[in-house]
Amino acid sequence: MEQLASHIQAGTLRVHDRDRSYLLYVPAQRAASTTPPPLVVVLHGSRQTGKDMRRATGYAFDRLADEHGFVAVYPDAYRRRWNDCRAGGRYAARRLQIDDVSFVSALIDKLASDGLIDPTRVFMAGYSGGGQLAFRFALERPERVAGIAAFSANLPTPEYLICKGKGKPVPALLVNGTRDRINPFAGGKVSVFGFASRGMVRSAQASGEYFAGLAGLATPERSRLAESPETWVEQWRWYEPDKTEVVLLAVHGGGHVVPGPSAAFPRILGAVSRCIDGPRTVWEFFSRQKSLAASRAGVAPDGPL
Repeated sequence: MEQLASHIQAGTLRVHDRDRSYLLYVPAQRAASTTPPPLVVVLHGSRQTGKDMRRATGYAFDRLADEHGFVAVYPDAYRRRWNDCRAGGRYAARRLQIDDVSFVSALIDKLASDGLIDPTRVFMAGYSGGGQLAFRFALERPERVAGIAAFSANLPTPEYLICKGKGKPVPALLVNGTRDRINPFAGGKVSVFGFASRGMVRSAQASGEYFAGLAGLATPERSRLAESPETWVEQWRWYEPDKTEVVLLAVHGGGHVVPGPSAAFPRILGAVSRCIDGPRTVWEFFSRQKSLAASRAGVAPDGPL
């Protein structure tokens, strides 16, 4: 792996009388730019930290930040768990009603006030429980995020969905393994190998259809993107000009992981597909989305790369 061009910075932010921590990666080229860059908020999975997420993805988002000039930030959950939209959680963040949406919003505001990022080009990528928090943010604060991506996460079924969404479309990319033993691709009970149930989720397809429905999109275009001896990737893409784009990538044979050539996840979580670079695919999706300012002005998106 090539050396990173910049250094990670650790920070804290006081939100609702709690000190919340995060890691910040500002690419070296940012210092020479007069235009505030986009922000990618990277949300780690349950039992992880931002540091763990950087390592598990092979520092892929940092390297992409060096290449494309965006800022990456890695917030830390309260005691390693996010307070997301799933009704099944009994962990401290849920019991104490930790307001993670306000935490991430305050973090975005701080980075914008510091002149580090463009607040109209904020994107959110989450893995597992972090993907669930990205869902919550899209449902509750769609006016603040220009697009989300979720790895290994499906929307809760209606009876297990405790968040009340605003019904606004948000560009969404879902990347799910068909052999995920924790977040079932076909829907059902989310559990850690049969223990610690997190309630029921919709299928990956139904999750994509939910976001497509918010955008007024009905029928996806399906295609085969890539393959290797162990895995292959199928794309479901809902897209029409002047409407919000939604994509589901089904990683056939993939597990509860972020796919990619640099990814490092425990084998017990299933196969890591090397025929798709998950973080790069996420950035390609984000880079073709409208800014929030352009969305409000009715400017058409760029379309596929």
